[in-house]
Amino acid sequence: MLDRLEIKGFRTFDEYTVEDLGRVNLFVGRNNSGKTTILEAAEMLLSSDTPNAVVGCAIRRGELQIERKQERRSKYVDVSHLFHGHRCDVGSSFVIEGCEGGDQVSLRSEVEPLEPDHRRGRTLFDDGQNLEPDFSLLIRHSQRPEPITVPLALPGVISPVEMRRMSIGPASDGRSVSFVRTESLDAVELQEYWDAIVLTEEESNVVESLRILDPRVDRIAFLSSSSYPRYGTSLSGIYIRLRGLDDRIPLGSLGDGVRHLLTISMAVSRSAGGFVMIDEIDPGLHHSVMSDMWRVLIGTAERLNVQIFATTHSLDCVRSLAWLANTQPDLCRDVRMHRVDSERPSTVVYSPDEISTAAAQHVELRG
Repeated sequence: MLDRLEIKGFRTFDEYTVEDLGRVNLFVGRNNSGKTTILEAAEMLLSSDTPNAVVGCAIRRGELQIERKQERRSKYVDVSHLFHGHRCDVGSSFVIEGCEGGDQVSLRSEVEPLEPDHRRGRTLFDDGQNLEPDFSLLIRHSQRPEPITVPLALPGVISPVEMRRMSIGPASDGRSVSFVRTESLDAVELQEYWDAIVLTEEESNVVESLRILDPRVDRIAFLSSSSYPRYGTSLSGIYIRLRGLDDRIPLGSLGDGVRHLLTISMAVSRSAGGFVMIDEIDPGLHHSVMSDMWRVLIGTAERLNVQIFATTHSLDCVRSLAWLANTQPDLCRDVRMHRVDSERPSTVVYSPDEISTAAAQHVELRG
């Protein structure tokens, strides 16, 4: 498990520290305080495929540049916003460090002039502009013997074409790191999650988690895709079988809460020995079911040796965690709540007992 996280020059943080990380960590704070940034920093530090984690971090936020030439539009990933102050000049850098099980792990990413050996014969833009790279994003990770050089066609701009050309491969540990974003995953991503657990014990555990919202849930099925050209979309069939009903029910008919709970349950169940980041853990969930959600997630994380990092804006979410900490203290002994304030040098950490006190005192989650 990650015990400590230090962030320097990354997004909103000049320097920031997260101490006393537990098995399950809930980050609270006002909008734009840096909660999601902490999850992203942990993801990049812990991922076995650092370059794709860096690019994925920007794509999730829609940090893209769109170039138009004649009738063609090309999208490029803009990683300049990963740097504090949104500056991506030569010498710009960010550093993420941590302590994992007593071992130090670090990631440093810096913009440098591209060496001639990397520049020769590499045209990044595929829209006819024929721009040659002059800069590179140099990524040094303590778990890799050699740094990784990602060419930049312009300061901060990475071409998806170039990323597809690169054959880096994951680090040797091969552990799972999953990031569940605020909006629902699409059907293809859900299918990938399901494929990792189908016909295992975890399949029945995911079904059991959905019974928090509807006790009639009996089975989940992912069926082949159907195309709807008229509407410009392709839909993958995700269906739920409810006891007492003959017809299968499309997942979307049961509401956003069921889809979100399915997503986070599968993410944790497929990540044995790994890490799961959940940006907004409670959308679509009524306060009356949140304690059961916490009970299932904490129990699964403990059983599968998964470390969870989650964010919330909901006081109901904190109260439900506090109630569980009071009623099942052994289950929650390795749970922590962190209040994030970008004007402080570190998070304010609450132990299980202190979470109850904070909830009783209506701890301010928005600043």
